[in-house]
This record gives sequence, structure tokens and C-alpha cells, in this order.
Amino acid sequence: MMTTQKKGMAALAAAFGLLSAGCLSAGEITCSPDNQRVATLGDAVECKTLNSVNLNSPAQIDALFDDLGDPWVKEGELTGAGSNDLFTVTADSWGVDVDGQWFIADSFWSTYSRAVITMHVGQGGGNPDAFAWLITPGETSGSFSYERISGTGGGLSNLFLFGSGDPLRVPEPGTLALLGLGLLGLGTTRRRAT
Repeated sequence: MMTTQKKGMAALAAAFGLLSAGCLSAGEITCSPDNQRVATLGDAVECKTLNSVNLNSPAQIDALFDDLGDPWVKEGELTGAGSNDLFTVTADSWGVDVDGQWFIADSFWSTYSRAVITMHVGQGGGNPDAFAWLITPGETSGSFSYERISGTGGGLSNLFLFGSGDPLRVPEPGTLALLGLGLLGLGTTRRRAT
């Protein structure tokens, strides 16, 4: 019986640690619907692709991710490595085989609860040419890559950042500490009762 209680307390402590660290995330998402062009972005929860379009307007993002009905706002536009508004990208190159990092300013999550990063590549002779990732809430950085597997054209053209929804609410450290103390008290009371 005591072993079960210890395991339960360990599970509660691990869950509390994840909550306080804010590190529940999805990871890298690779989009390769027809294997002519492949793009990966982390930390994301979903990816969508389109052909013959440049996802550069809030209305387009709303059509892809309209489940909450909140309007989308463009918060960064990059046609090469650098910074624009709340969005920064570093990359080893800007063409057909690209590896890099993306960064969202911390202040972004004080304004929005959802983020989408889009990628457009030259249309040429391959598909898809537009990728859109729904970002894990609260994440401020991740990796990205793009590779043209076959076809022609398809060099990386741009990356955009869009935001939507009310600000993300992160529990204050004091609230998390009270939750932790309550869980510990509950575990101690349960142990004394047995």
C-alpha cells in the first residue's frame, strides 16, 4: 500500500513539474503530402499545405484555422533571415535546402493565444508550395527545414507569423506553489489515514 502511495505522489510531483515548467508541447511536425517538397517545423501541433498560393494574408489563415472564429493578425514577414515585428528567423541559406531557427518575441503571448507560421516556396514544377503550422501555445522558438525532393523551382520565398485569440494565461508562480502545497498536503493526509 505504501509503494502505491509513493508512486502516486511521484506522479503528482511529475505532473506539477510539467505544469510549472510550462513544457507540454507537441514537437516537430513534417509536411510531405506528395513527397515533392518537404518542410518540418517544431514546436507545432498541426500542419496544413496548399498548392498555387502564398499564405500571406489573415483571411487565408482564417480559412485554414477558423475553429475559434477569432480574427488573425500578421505579426511578422520575412523574405530572408532577420527580424520583422515580433518574428525572427536565422537560417544557413535561403533556397532549396534550408535549415534554420524561428523565434517569436515573448510579448506575442501577452497579446495572443494562438500562433501560425507559414512558409511559401516558389511554385515552379512541384507541390505543395505553401505550408502552415499551428504553433504549440506559449512556445517562443523552434527549428525549421525545407527540402525540394523533386520537380523544379521551389526555392524558399518567405515565412510569416500570424496571431489570434485572447492572451495566453500562464499561472503565476505563487498559484503553482499553492497548488503544489495542496497536493503535498493531500498526499500526507492520505498517508496518515491508512
